[in-house]
Amino acid sequence: MGVDPVRHPRPWLAALALFGVGAAASAFAWSLPALVVARAVQGFGGGMLEPLMLTAVATLAGPARMGRIMGLVAGAIGIGPLLGPLLGGVAVDAIGWRGLFAAFVVAAAAVLVVSWRALPGGVPLDPALRLDRLGLALLSVGSVAVLVGLAETSEDGGTLAVVGPIVLGLSVLAAFARHAARRGGAAVVDVAVLRNPTVLSATLVMLTLGLAIYPLFYGLPQFFQGVRGYGVLASGLLLAPQGAGSLVGMILGGRLSDRVSARVLVPSGAAAVVVGMAVYLVVGPTAPIAVLVATSVAAGLGVGFVGGPTTSSLYRVLTPHEIPNATTTLFVANQLGGAVGIAVLTGIVTAAGGAHATGWTPVAGGTPFWLPVLAGVAVAVGGLWLPRGVTLSEGTAQPQ
Repeated sequence: MGVDPVRHPRPWLAALALFGVGAAASAFAWSLPALVVARAVQGFGGGMLEPLMLTAVATLAGPARMGRIMGLVAGAIGIGPLLGPLLGGVAVDAIGWRGLFAAFVVAAAAVLVVSWRALPGGVPLDPALRLDRLGLALLSVGSVAVLVGLAETSEDGGTLAVVGPIVLGLSVLAAFARHAARRGGAAVVDVAVLRNPTVLSATLVMLTLGLAIYPLFYGLPQFFQGVRGYGVLASGLLLAPQGAGSLVGMILGGRLSDRVSARVLVPSGAAAVVVGMAVYLVVGPTAPIAVLVATSVAAGLGVGFVGGPTTSSLYRVLTPHEIPNATTTLFVANQLGGAVGIAVLTGIVTAAGGAHATGWTPVAGGTPFWLPVLAGVAVAVGGLWLPRGVTLSEGTAQPQ
């Protein structure tokens, strides 16, 4: 269900409050199960924030500034994977993990106060657009079941342990699709927007981008430790080149997308990802570290040329009414792609490493990098179907 927080600020304020409450509960958690539940509440609130924020930015930016603004937003989001682990480690050492969650509470409260003062009063939300609880439950259960089945491929749990959850998950997701089709725009994800070829192509690009990128933040540290033999700190720091390249690429790609077609930028960026990951695939276990750093920067730049131009090109050809649902669809697709990608990568690592592998071992070598290589190819192909329109001088879009 897509909601524009500019017209309906209450969902944004509620998500901020939920995030803060979850963080506070995490800070005072008395046991591991309590911490897990509190983190789930915090994650639920945090998960609502990004699509709402993107919807608000798209609504306020307008076609003429869409690429530039989306590039800045994507760049800000991209700082998280780059600085998050490092700053988190420093903060935990300085104030402890409970203190870190307390800092989240303060940050959420500050943003909540500023949002309360800055956002207009809005208009009452149509009762038909209230939270689709059944749809959310079906989507969550179906997705988790599929991920559990995929994860079992790395645990040698047997055919039933793998196939059973996957079949169950796909059945529940099919039930969700039928439910969403009946509810239309009131569904947690309006599947009807996928009938728009532009939305469908952008959704496939973001889905496959998740398959290509999220597993790398999960897998690259294991590769550096298990195959290259680096320590934990060095392996974490070696993520920085890709993060830095992604940050620059997002800002630059966003600016260029105001003048250059997404059909040029997205396949070009995907090609850079494919080349970078192909180097890891072929010579990663033995290449000089300088080569891996350079290819990581190139792959990061490529990622930056995909996300911003994809979303900005989509928003240019949608009406304000269509933007909220399209944003939710893109976000869900990207997150699901990332979750599936991590599960698949884990299975590939285990299969390539042998029956008794306990992680990414030298036996597996660079084989698991086939996943981001193939996903990058899929991103490039999907990018060829994005709209070719760019912003005109009068601030309109010219899709073709």
